[in-house]
Amino acid sequence: MNSFLQNVWAKRVISLINLAYVAVIAVLTYATFLYDLEFKQNSQFSFLLVYVIASAVFLTLMILTKDEFITKIIGVLLPPLVFLFVLFNLGDWVLIIPAFIVAIVIFFAASNNETLKVILGTVYLLIYVLGLIIFFVINFLFGGSSVETRLDSNLANSPEIYSVYAEQIDDINRVNFKTTANTGSDSDFEKDANGNYIDNTISPDGKMQFYIADVQDNNVGKIALYVIPYGQDKNFKFFSLKQKGVKKTVYNFERGEVPLVAWKDNNTLEYQAKGSSKVEETYVVLPEKNYFEFLGIS
Repeated sequence: MNSFLQNVWAKRVISLINLAYVAVIAVLTYATFLYDLEFKQNSQFSFLLVYVIASAVFLTLMILTKDEFITKIIGVLLPPLVFLFVLFNLGDWVLIIPAFIVAIVIFFAASNNETLKVILGTVYLLIYVLGLIIFFVINFLFGGSSVETRLDSNLANSPEIYSVYAEQIDDINRVNFKTTANTGSDSDFEKDANGNYIDNTISPDGKMQFYIADVQDNNVGKIALYVIPYGQDKNFKFFSLKQKGVKKTVYNFERGEVPLVAWKDNNTLEYQAKGSSKVEETYVVLPEKNYFEFLGIS
């Protein structure tokens, strides 16, 4: 085994294999710039286990090939790449900590010139410190403090908001599922051939979806009606990539009063505030994607 690891060609091949780790981090960085990464139910631990083991294995391979040119390049390029990865996933420690550790360790372990390490180390430190400070400042100035909670079947996971709408669960269900009547009975909800309730929120052509949400901002509340793209999410074994940066605010209602909402056609929403006899409608055109949503800029 030692003779194999001492073989120069074996080390060069292994150093090439190390590029796979960089490629995965690069793909995840790009993906989380465009999408929100959400772990599937009961999958986060499994992903973390695989992710940590893979990071440890690749870090070991990088250290074994620290003298190879490709590994030296990886040691230089991985820290700034991981900075972007951290920026797009700040707070999601499951994602960023293993990659951050690999980047820091290989930066110091790779056999690059010590002067180069000092210069780049100083530059990278400034990038991380100043970059994060600028990120937090922009979020503070433009991000706002509103807290949004969807009014759907997952509402029970937010006990404080659930208590506000506990007596309107039937109204919330009627917003989210198609009905044949309006009496509040479960038998009113339409079902498909498989016995599942038919989604009322998806446009007839399947391109858009509306949802209503409770929005709190400094004790000022409202129910907002939003429209987002539908069918653009990407599903993988452990997580899903949810489209972000494309959202249209259609109307704002008084907090605590669940409205009636339905699609009139592929682009027109009909909505009626609770207690009102007036039915309004809006022709919906989705805005261009906001690539700076991660900064809190809307």
